[in-house]
Amino acid sequence: MASARVLIRDPRAVLAWSIGRSAALLAVPILVTWLVFDPTRALKFLWYIAIPILPATFFVSTKLWRGICPLATLNEFGNRLGTPRTLPPKTGLWLAVTGLVLFHVLVPARRFLFNQNGPALGLVVVAVGALAVVLGSRFSVRSGFCNSLCPVLPVELLYGQAPLARLDRARCTSCTVCTPRGCLDLAETKALAQMFGAARRSAGWLATPYGAFFAGLPGFIVGYNQLADGPLGTVATVYGTTLGFSVASYLAIGLLVVVLRLKSEPALALVAGLAGAIYYWYAGPATVTQLGVSPWVAVAIRVIGIGLAGWWSARTLLFAPIGQPSRGL
Repeated sequence: MASARVLIRDPRAVLAWSIGRSAALLAVPILVTWLVFDPTRALKFLWYIAIPILPATFFVSTKLWRGICPLATLNEFGNRLGTPRTLPPKTGLWLAVTGLVLFHVLVPARRFLFNQNGPALGLVVVAVGALAVVLGSRFSVRSGFCNSLCPVLPVELLYGQAPLARLDRARCTSCTVCTPRGCLDLAETKALAQMFGAARRSAGWLATPYGAFFAGLPGFIVGYNQLADGPLGTVATVYGTTLGFSVASYLAIGLLVVVLRLKSEPALALVAGLAGAIYYWYAGPATVTQLGVSPWVAVAIRVIGIGLAGWWSARTLLFAPIGQPSRGL
């Protein structure tokens, strides 16, 4: 393992992040208990209040969530339980691909399971938390879970390209370069460029695992929202629909990239903005339907969410090229 580099941090920021992490970690057992004993209200709170806020924080800075994520805290706790070693590049690649697969397995499963079954979702939360601890015990710092396997990581990478605000590093008091390429905490705006390498200068990025995920994401969101919650018997329809729309999205965006000869930077800025806008277009009505609130709430969610996505995308294209430091708000 490389020698650690000490990082200078504001003590007030350290305290704020510590409080946020403790609160988020405490929320996990509370959420699991709520999912088991009062699943109807717990599921509505999670899926239609808490989760829709998360993408908005990614536009501001992925460090907001990464700094308090309870799974990241559990991953770090695992470092104390074993003798973590440097993550081999090949293992890191397989873990990253597995994370992409998990995203496409777990998110659609909301339609036939997790939107309706609180205990099942609670069990998955516990299982993923345990996995974060295990990977922390085997691989140094957060290289095994947070920077490789986490199903949320691909979305963080996409929106971490050009954060609207520059925040203090949330967790690492020293840097061991546990993730030498593509670390959002070490080099937030350069992570994707480092991962893609020379492929970012041509359409080659589309042939990478993350590139394929990004190009398929807008279609995946559309496909998911063509579905309604149903029984387990709808599994084939659910996965067929989300996969089909993802493939169509990949082909359409891929064709656009090839025809216009777009590099990864402008292409991914447009993809990220489009995916965010589509997400909030559907999130507004879904929230109103599930919570029984005023239709004006849907309008507000759409205006704020799509406006934020548009602002982020335009600013990224015009003022903050991917791979360059953001100037903040």
